[in-house]
Amino acid sequence: MTTTLFGSLNTAFRALQTMQMAIQTTGHNTANAATPGYSRQRVLFSASTPYTIPTHYRDMAAGQVGTGVTASAIRRYRSEFLDGQIRQQTWSLKGWETRHDTLQQVEVVLNEPSDTGISAHLGNFFSAWQDLAATPDSMAARAYVAETAAEFSGTLRQSYQQLDALRSDLNDRVEMQVTKINDLAHRVADLNESIAHVESLGQQPNDLRDERDAVLKELSGMLNVTIGETDSGSYWVSTGGRMLVGDRTVHEMAVEKDTANDLLYKVTWADTGETVTVKGQPLDSNLTAAGEKVLEGELGGTFVARDLIINQKMSQLDDMANAVMSAVNSTHQTGYDVYGNATAGQDFFIGTGARDIEVSAFISGDYGHIATAGAPNAPGDGSVALAIYQLSDAPLMNGGTTKVGDYYRALIGELGQDAQQADIMTQNHQLLVDHLENRQQQIAGVSLDEESVHLLEYQRTYQAAARVMTTVDEMLDKVINGMGLIGR
Repeated sequence: MTTTLFGSLNTAFRALQTMQMAIQTTGHNTANAATPGYSRQRVLFSASTPYTIPTHYRDMAAGQVGTGVTASAIRRYRSEFLDGQIRQQTWSLKGWETRHDTLQQVEVVLNEPSDTGISAHLGNFFSAWQDLAATPDSMAARAYVAETAAEFSGTLRQSYQQLDALRSDLNDRVEMQVTKINDLAHRVADLNESIAHVESLGQQPNDLRDERDAVLKELSGMLNVTIGETDSGSYWVSTGGRMLVGDRTVHEMAVEKDTANDLLYKVTWADTGETVTVKGQPLDSNLTAAGEKVLEGELGGTFVARDLIINQKMSQLDDMANAVMSAVNSTHQTGYDVYGNATAGQDFFIGTGARDIEVSAFISGDYGHIATAGAPNAPGDGSVALAIYQLSDAPLMNGGTTKVGDYYRALIGELGQDAQQADIMTQNHQLLVDHLENRQQQIAGVSLDEESVHLLEYQRTYQAAARVMTTVDEMLDKVINGMGLIGR
């Protein structure tokens, strides 16, 4: 480079190239203004290396001569701190969303309050015994007892089986979520490789980094992860004290059936078979109430829903069914049927719990076998039927301290409170995530107004550089074609 017309031409050319890159970057920003996860980019300008005029009389020279502009980098605007906060809050949000969704489904299954729910059928069942106690010799009253008993046991059985189906669905979801986690981990590893390669060439892989940030956010929504960056620009990801992604290596998770937990899936490390842990809590059958507070993300929330929420409701229905069966059967066996026969040894209900409770074939086959009398050959005696009706007011639950109806109402009340809390927590975390993303958008988002201003600036600079090039071209034309004519 010298201070010649050709040097000036090169200076103008460099300006054209740099402005063209800036205009292209502005167009890239504009095209991706609505692209989720995109971070705006800006070309950073710097003066190119100046030329020092060689001369023996340095103090007489004008000094260094500028050689124009160059693009030093294409900068990506994004806050890594906010990304970390968004990932953390997304982790909590997804956990509460999963719980909220499950609790809503449980509310639909139990369908309370309603005329077709367990509570209504339980009340009808005991009321039927009261009617039978008043008219023990009425076959219509006996048929109504059997009918309400079948409706009560059928509703209880159906609710339990629907909860069991919901638990199976959540269990299948665990397998799908582990597959998704492995896929996301491999995507992070692949992007690590691509980013490291681009950066080794001295370039900025801005779009690749945007893609990796989006994948990491999605991965953070699945389970609790710790993320760090290496000197090469790669990210490592760990969870539960073990590395999930190390630069370009992935340690996959797997699922296997847990013999200690009804053959439901537990999550393990594929290479060692060890149970995956999240903040020290194992994702297996040993969940406790304390574990509910730390198992977040979609995977953790699914385990909480499956092993705590659903199991608790199923267990409560079992306790309720067993209490009613035990009390009704034991009272029923003390009486005599319409034929004067003792019903000792004959159960009114059969089953092992809410899963399979039903009216016994002994009763459903002949309503005359329903015991109402306390003595043989006493068709007008309804003392046993009255005693069974009075069980509705007896403390059969919680070690003999709570009535069956009160126990079930408390179950429904607790369910409503849990659902309301999950809804509030979901909304709170969603607001927090939205707030953090809005702050990130202020930094990384594309402003079309701002891009228009920059585009106009780059356009005018390009036009000015082109005018300089035209001027230098005219000067060269004069030197080449208009000088040196003497002597021709």
